[in-house]
Amino acid sequence: MKFKNGVFMNSKFMETMVKCNEFEDFPPKDAYWFNRFVKKIGAAQEHWEEIRVKLVKKYGEEQDDGSVTIPEKQVPEFQNALNEIMDIEFEIEGINKIKFPDELKLSPIEIGLVEEVFDMSVFEKSAENLL
Repeated sequence: MKFKNGVFMNSKFMETMVKCNEFEDFPPKDAYWFNRFVKKIGAAQEHWEEIRVKLVKKYGEEQDDGSVTIPEKQVPEFQNALNEIMDIEFEIEGINKIKFPDELKLSPIEIGLVEEVFDMSVFEKSAENLL
């Protein structure tokens, strides 16, 4: 499965991954593989966060309270560097899509976030009935 680093800028994505990982009615094999996926995407997120923090330190200035802010004159350069890194794709290897469990309750937004993770063919069949 391929993703762009930009997925980590969407906090709802990882929240949804955690929500799915907490679903208790996966068949055992699917639960195993989904948990492996969550661990791999979590490791990729940690790597992303390290890079993001380095960029903030490179373009930012430390404040008296210890926080780091990006000066207005540096924002365009910072944003360009961040966008460049957000567009880089990475692959989660060794994980295949698993069938989306009918009992897993997700909002329409959350469903959209997991389309690349699950086999969503169950929805395509029901969509044919709408035509």
